[in-house]
Amino acid sequence: MCREADWCSELNPDPKKWSKTCPLQPPKYFDKALNAFIKAYRAAEDGDIKRAVKLLTDTKSEDLRHWYMEHGQMSGWHYRVKALKKPKLEKFTGSLETNKSFSKYESQIYKRDGYQCRYCGLRVIDTKSLLKMEKMVGKQIFRVKGKNSERHGVALALRATIDHVKPLSRGGRTRIDNLVTSCWSCNYGKLNATLEQLGITNPLKRRINPNRYWNGLMP
Repeated sequence: MCREADWCSELNPDPKKWSKTCPLQPPKYFDKALNAFIKAYRAAEDGDIKRAVKLLTDTKSEDLRHWYMEHGQMSGWHYRVKALKKPKLEKFTGSLETNKSFSKYESQIYKRDGYQCRYCGLRVIDTKSLLKMEKMVGKQIFRVKGKNSERHGVALALRATIDHVKPLSRGGRTRIDNLVTSCWSCNYGKLNATLEQLGITNPLKRRINPNRYWNGLMP
């Protein structure tokens, strides 16, 4: 397991080959899993719960959960930062943001970014839609909250959240010009590291792919 290893098996040993946009690029099957979930979600909305449950098997929940827990959330702070061995940042002595909640900006940021992770480019699903799916098919089939080992893989690997590009711990502010849509893997992989520590470029200075815009399964 990568959480107990000296290195993440998904991260190339050569830093020159690392992604310059995100802590760790997710596998291509993530998109297929998302498409499968969309079909399952629509079936559940139409009242065909039996078909929805069957379609959920195509999302490969176990694979998604394993990748998130063992690789995605570990790759950035735990592996990239350590491997790059950049000078340790001096203790931050400036003023810190008192408002850590991004809730009032959430909808605006998601729409701006077309529900795409601004780091890895993955299309992500709004938490409200995930909770709706849980209600439609039941927690025993699709669990959103709880321990990571209990949640459905989609609710971990394809879930939308908001990331502070400049970390709050380094003086980052909860403002639109410092907030981006992120998948959970990039958000937790990045953790409190700066872009420089991770060796990635500023997502706010990169174009959003217009061909991948979507609504996160919101109405």
